[in-house]
Amino acid sequence: MLFANIQQTYSNDTSKSTVKDIFIDFELKKNQENRKIGLQKSYLTGLKRFLSWITVSNNQEIIELVNTIEPSSLVTSYSIQNEKFTQGRYSALITVNFDLNKIEKLLDINKIDYYAGVGPKTLIIPLMSFNDQLVLWDDPNPWFQTWVERPFDANLTEFIIPEGDIEDLLILSSEDVRKLNFNKIRNLALKYGVKKVLVPFLKIEEKEGKYNISLRCFNGLSKEELNIKIIKKSDQKRLNLELFDIINTFTNSFDDHWVEDNIKKIKSQTIIELTIGYESFKEWINIKNIIKNSENVKEFKILNLTSTKSDAKIKIINEDKFLSELENNNLNIKKDKFIWNIRRVF
Repeated sequence: MLFANIQQTYSNDTSKSTVKDIFIDFELKKNQENRKIGLQKSYLTGLKRFLSWITVSNNQEIIELVNTIEPSSLVTSYSIQNEKFTQGRYSALITVNFDLNKIEKLLDINKIDYYAGVGPKTLIIPLMSFNDQLVLWDDPNPWFQTWVERPFDANLTEFIIPEGDIEDLLILSSEDVRKLNFNKIRNLALKYGVKKVLVPFLKIEEKEGKYNISLRCFNGLSKEELNIKIIKKSDQKRLNLELFDIINTFTNSFDDHWVEDNIKKIKSQTIIELTIGYESFKEWINIKNIIKNSENVKEFKILNLTSTKSDAKIKIINEDKFLSELENNNLNIKKDKFIWNIRRVF
């Protein structure tokens, strides 16, 4: 029997986290509920995958943790696509939603650091050097094409791939990317409505049909090199598969980078009590927005508000950077350990 492109869904309402497109394939067994077996396999695979995203635990630690529970107890919903019963095999693409509150409780009990927040939409500019020849918008560009063809389930970050149309070509050249030209990369970011840009730079050296492949990655706007390096060897026959494997390794490494960075920020947070003075409501709104929109402020809670002052509590990540930010906005700060007074400088 063949059921192509069908979708079945079970769900109930709760706080959820989704793992998409889990491919399940196994030999059909007589007198057994093969769909149920497929779902159980997808729950296990999906949970392992999600835990690898939101923690920096290694595979063995994740396996040991998952073995202590029944994965189905954390599932809130699922959907099945492209389900097939054919040629003695069962196959399907299954999307699984997990109860995030239960997962967080499991990790807290086992004292495992995690961060389940979703990263910002991120533009990927896949630059390739093939035998020292830069390739970006050119056709063929197997590195760019692999990014386009990769089936994304997004992990913790939603990656966006440029269209590579005439406008993109006019905005940015391969040499601009190699030099990490801020203005031109920012213009492409503005076109796609993103604030974060990554340049995964793939270098391929070919000699007599053998390929040495290395990947480095840069923040396209800050020019910072990420601590992600991948080295591979391949031949012509396996090259496309190796490129897919490199992208999967990269996205998993980027998840770890994102999670680790946010765990460090959470651990380094400082709670500050603020008293903010102002002479008008407009001035208060302005000061509030400066604090609220700061990347160095993790939480901002107003405790009391009058016509001349406000009491608030904030959590900050980097005190020095936040102080510099306030001073650059003409705000005067008087500090007494964790109690600060802020007022506009005229």
